[in-house]
This record gives sequence, C-alpha cells and structure tokens, in this order.
Amino acid sequence: MLKHALTLLLLLATINFISDSRASAISKISEDDQKVIINALSKKFINYYTDPALAKKVAKQLLLNINNNEYLGYDELWLFADRITEDIYEITQDKHVRVKLRQPETLTIANKTLNNEFNQVDILKGNVGMIKFDRFSSDPQAKNHVNELFKTLSDVDALIIDLRENRGGSPDLVRYISSYFFDKKTHLNSIFWRENNRHDEYWTIDNIEGEKRPKLPIYILTSKDTFSAAEEFTYNLKVRKRAYIVGETTKGGANPGRFFELPEQLSIFIPTGRAINPITQTNWEGVGVVPDLPVISVKAYEEAYALAKFAAIEYRVKQGRASTEEKYSNQPTKKTYGKWQYAKNSCPLKYRWAQAEYNETTNKYQFPYQIKYYGNSSAKIRYQLGNKSGKMTHTQYFKNRTEEKSGISIGFSSPENFYMSKCKIIVG
Repeated sequence: MLKHALTLLLLLATINFISDSRASAISKISEDDQKVIINALSKKFINYYTDPALAKKVAKQLLLNINNNEYLGYDELWLFADRITEDIYEITQDKHVRVKLRQPETLTIANKTLNNEFNQVDILKGNVGMIKFDRFSSDPQAKNHVNELFKTLSDVDALIIDLRENRGGSPDLVRYISSYFFDKKTHLNSIFWRENNRHDEYWTIDNIEGEKRPKLPIYILTSKDTFSAAEEFTYNLKVRKRAYIVGETTKGGANPGRFFELPEQLSIFIPTGRAINPITQTNWEGVGVVPDLPVISVKAYEEAYALAKFAAIEYRVKQGRASTEEKYSNQPTKKTYGKWQYAKNSCPLKYRWAQAEYNETTNKYQFPYQIKYYGNSSAKIRYQLGNKSGKMTHTQYFKNRTEEKSGISIGFSSPENFYMSKCKIIVG
C-alpha cells in the first residue's frame, strides 16, 4: 500500500514539474508575439462579438495601443492577458469578456460531485426551505439532482434561494429550476445569437419530475458578485413578480458566449449573444438586477428569513393548513370591521369588532373594536365586552352624539365572536 502511495506522489510530482516547466517556457512573450495575439483576437472579436460596432472599436484601439508601444514591459503572458482584458472592458463595459491562460492538461485524480455545487439544502424553523448553490451546472445529471432537492423540499411553505456567491452557468438549468415555480407554460427569456442571426426562446418545461409550486413564496439573496446565469434567474423571476429579491444589486453581465483559443496558450471569452426579456424587452447588462429590498449581502439572509417565516404563515392560511394561532397572528395592517350592533338594555351605544389577533407574547387573542355613542346628551357609560372565554369592563365618557372610540380588547383564550354583554349609563 505504501509503495503504491509513493508511486502516486512521484507521478504527481513529475506532472507538476512538467507543467511548471511548460508554463515557464510559454510565460515570456516578445513584441512580435503580442502582435500575433492582438491580430488573432481582433479577428475573432469582429467576427463573433454580440455588438459589431463595439467590436470594431476594440480592434482599432488594440492595434493603436500596440503601435504606440502601450504594451512594452508586458512580456509575461498573464500580465499581457490582464492588460488586454482591461483595455477591452474600457470600451465595451462588458464584464463577461476576459483573456486568460489556457490551463495545461493535468491528471484528474477525482471528479467534483454535483453535491458540492449545492452547498446547502435545509428546512429551517417555520418550515422555510433553504437552497444555496454557486453554479448553474451544465452537467447532464444536474436536473436529476434538482429533482431530488425539490423532493426534499416538497412540503416547505416558503423558499430562500441563496445566489450571493453564484457566478452563473447554464441557461438550460435556469429554465429547468424556474419550471418548478410556474404552473402554466411561461416565456422566461430569449437570446439573440449574432453568429447565425438566431433567436432562442427559453420557456418553462411542462413535464418535470417533481411537483410544481406556482404559489410558493420565494426569496432570492443576491450580492454584487451574483453574475450571469444567476442574474438571469433572478431577473426572470423578479420581472414575473414570482420572487422577492433581497440583497445587493448584482454584477451586471447579460451577454452569454464561449471561449475561443488564441496563440501562445491564451484564450478569450467572447459574448456572442444578447439576452432579451419578453416583458421588458431588455436585460441587466451593465446595470445588474436591483433588489426589492436593498441590504448589504451579509445581512440579506437575516432579512429574507424574517420575511419568509411570515410569508410561510400566510401560505399555510391560504392553503387551510394553519394552526388557530397562526390564522389569527397573521392579520393585515388594514382591519376590516363587521356590522354595527346595538347594545342591550336601551343603552345608547353601538359596537363592532374586527377579526381577532393572536398575541404571541401572551398566547391570547385580542379583538380590535369600535364603540359609537348615539345619545342626545353627554353621558358616562360603563359597558362590558367579551366572549365565552372572558369579559372586560370599561367606563368611558362620551361628550357628543356620534362620538366614536376605538380600542383593543384584553387577551382572551378563544378567538370566538366578541359581543357586548352589559351596558349602563352612570351619569347623564
């Protein structure tokens, strides 16, 4: 066993030595090499970049730079690659464009599993689901893995999707995950590809393995580093009002593309397409996706979780699965009062109440109520309000006819109907 381990270490050391030697051999470039690289890059950029006019400007500027000796001293490949990337970005403002060294061939010891891309899958307190992943994988097995995730989260009442460290990936997986959140076939996005003047439309998929959740409350966490396909996912769901976005404005890269090889072991990522949202007829290129609730990224989870727990209660209420306490703790800000009712014993009062509210601190139910006086002169009146679980007595002075007073009851152990049981004029 030890012998095999030593053999593997020697093999790895040999590979690293060969790779390092190869890297050293190609790391230095001459001015002639720079010109060859610039010429090759310019041709590819003119032929493939999504904006032909900007592509010509880039080619013209790079040629001008090298003729003006702007690249003297950039004789290390990685330095030259970084400088060219900066020069192209200055013109295009396209954050997808980058020039980089092609990686030398290496021995693969172990494959990274899809499980590692989905960093967190949890069910939080309040029955809120949580998914965190850093890439929309193009692996053929990714959809199967997504199906398993949604089986795990099939009974949650709200969902948080953390994309704060997600740098993008496959638009096809964007479409597949989105399909879980729409019951009807929905046009999510289109991409115009310059190479062959082709429009590809991305619609939700009707037949997915898991159960669709078209009403499930969704909260997406973003940061200034959220990029590319992760921005598309966020933008698509925001525009369709299908998710609430919490965090920072995203990085702003909407133009998909691919890598092209260049001389001297370099490559360049060239955006060859342009995203077009069917509703806005534009995209998030250069501007990012603006959150519904702007907050620094480190606070995004805290804010979203508080909202998601409340939304989960609302969801259970609508589904008829809420506990009695949840049903009455989730009242709208605007109270809806019932019809006015007359007090008994010929007392000149009318009263009405709104639906009970559950107080989590006291574990009791309270009723917002209103009392209206309709006597002919001022009066001091004692009245008793309550239900089967308790009573409360008030004494109030009414100055004028139609004077109205509002209040909220003491806590009762039941949310059953509220009523006035006694009423008596003390001073006329």
